Amino acid sequence: MQVPKPLKHAVALAAWSHKGLLLVKRPEEDPEFGGAWGLPAVSLKEGESVEEGALRVGWEKLGSPVEVLQPVAFGVEERRAYTLRLWVVEARLLTEPLLPEPQPGKTYYRAYRFGTPQDLKEAAQEGSLCSRLYLAVKGLCP
Repeated sequence: MQVPKPLKHAVALAAWSHKGLLLVKRPEEDPEFGGAWGLPAVSLKEGESVEEGALRVGWEKLGSPVEVLQPVAFGVEERRAYTLRLWVVEARLLTEPLLPEPQPGKTYYRAYRFGTPQDLKEAAQEGSLCSRLYLAVKGLCP
């Protein structure tokens, strides 16, 4: 009998400002999408809601408060070591990001820029679920 993979719950943030959609660059050594420009995300903690996780993306990964607007997409994907259940939440970025120094055990971003949803196409083609989901919401399937 096959043992089920562990479940990982996560939330990705489609954070907008007057400059556009916030895109973050994953570290080159990231095993899943090294160097890709995509949406910031966190794994949800035990008992943490999607909205709480979205707020945590802002202060933990971006160094910026966010105003959560609404969940816009949900998807499930089988990965090699786990099953990913992912929500994409739209938000408003309230200040310019100040990316924190990387800490062990978590993915921190190396750079950010502002763009459009179309800028997620490369990450989507590499397999990024949040990028594929957000492109689909915007009618821009890769």
